[in-house]
Amino acid sequence: MKVAITRPPSPRTDGWIAVPVTSRIPIRSGIDAFAEVLETKPDGTWIAVTSPHTFKLLAARGVTVPERFRLACVGEATAKAAPRKPEFVGPPPASAESMVEAFPDGSGTILFPASAMASRTLEKGLVERGYSVDRFDIYSSEADPAGVLKLANQRADAIIVTAGSAALAIHDHWPASIELPPLIAFGEPTQRTLASAGIPAARTSATPDRTGLEACLERI
Repeated sequence: MKVAITRPPSPRTDGWIAVPVTSRIPIRSGIDAFAEVLETKPDGTWIAVTSPHTFKLLAARGVTVPERFRLACVGEATAKAAPRKPEFVGPPPASAESMVEAFPDGSGTILFPASAMASRTLEKGLVERGYSVDRFDIYSSEADPAGVLKLANQRADAIIVTAGSAALAIHDHWPASIELPPLIAFGEPTQRTLASAGIPAARTSATPDRTGLEACLERI
């Protein structure tokens, strides 16, 4: 089976055609606001991270997570990208919902540097758990039409869609002359975005890793 995935090539995509269909644009005002707040919050304040890209963008701007803060990651993939070991890692399937359900009881403020496209699920859920959440939109994702065309021309038998922004890029820019193959959603949030765009996923990975994705491919 010829498999394509909407992300840059890496060891995780070995054997698959890796073609990113979006580009990430840093929001400097959001990054700077987040960095400024780090100077004012007390020891033990939580920082919640739901994407590995968050750490890359902050590092590129020279912003680090101070040791005096507690770090929470949505799942293992995000935790592996962290500059240090997190105090909390959400359980599978590495979604905002599962992170909220397993988050330690407590109160106080949680800082949430995020994509501008990220849903409000994490914020609402943690507020219901007794926390207050300060969100900082530190990057946005823009469709890359050339990337979508390159992906379409691969004529893959299945495409793994790795994010909601990738789902929307495919919906908006897929050429009408090429049939869209079965789509595999990388997690439930991506599945919901595909469904709302009218191109529902044939399968959804139960876990955000290669094992879960390969299980989906076997069922197509």
